[in-house]
Amino acid sequence: MHGVAYALTVPKPDSSTSASASKSDDWSQANKVCRHTILSALSNDLFKVYCSYKEAKDIWDSMIMKYTAEDSVRQRFIIGNYYRWEMTEEKDIKVQINEYHKLLEDLKSENLSLPDEFVSELLIEKLPESWTDYKQHLKHRHKQMSLSDLITHIIIEDANRKECAAAKAKSLAAKANVVQVQEQPNKKRYDQKKNKYNSKNSFPRATNPVFKKKGNCFVCGKPGHHAPQCHF
Repeated sequence: MHGVAYALTVPKPDSSTSASASKSDDWSQANKVCRHTILSALSNDLFKVYCSYKEAKDIWDSMIMKYTAEDSVRQRFIIGNYYRWEMTEEKDIKVQINEYHKLLEDLKSENLSLPDEFVSELLIEKLPESWTDYKQHLKHRHKQMSLSDLITHIIIEDANRKECAAAKAKSLAAKANVVQVQEQPNKKRYDQKKNKYNSKNSFPRATNPVFKKKGNCFVCGKPGHHAPQCHF
């Protein structure tokens, strides 16, 4: 498009005079080349939109306006994502640091570069609430840390925290086992005492006494009953 690109920025000249007619012919040739070149590079959907345009300048201006606006919207979206991003207690620290890296890469892709000191300090501010003491410690340091050094420092701190939490959980489990073992002999002794007490205080079930008749009946002289029960 060497020598014809001016048709993208210069409107069609007036061809009312002979001098301008020559310029108009040159412009028409340049416009034809530019228009054909642009349309041949478009997708089918965009071709349907711009094929009715007669001047390359109109196509060019429309596309610049459209895609510049889209770039602006995308930039605002990326900046918003970076500003709203927060670290949580539930997610792993390494996973969230990778998310932060991705946000920074998105900013760079839009030519939005931030100072290393700024992104480092912001990452400190974004640490979860349980990291408050660690955050305060970093804020009172005298030497500024780069982002890569800060990330290494955070990962080491996270590993130490996980190790301490695992050791604490193991210690609590061991104490619980000791208590359980101590309780079992006490329960056994209690059960033995209870069984012993029950055996001492258990009595045979009372039954209706059977009284045997002593002596003989005064009426018939036979044993086994008294006079009131005698049928003789």
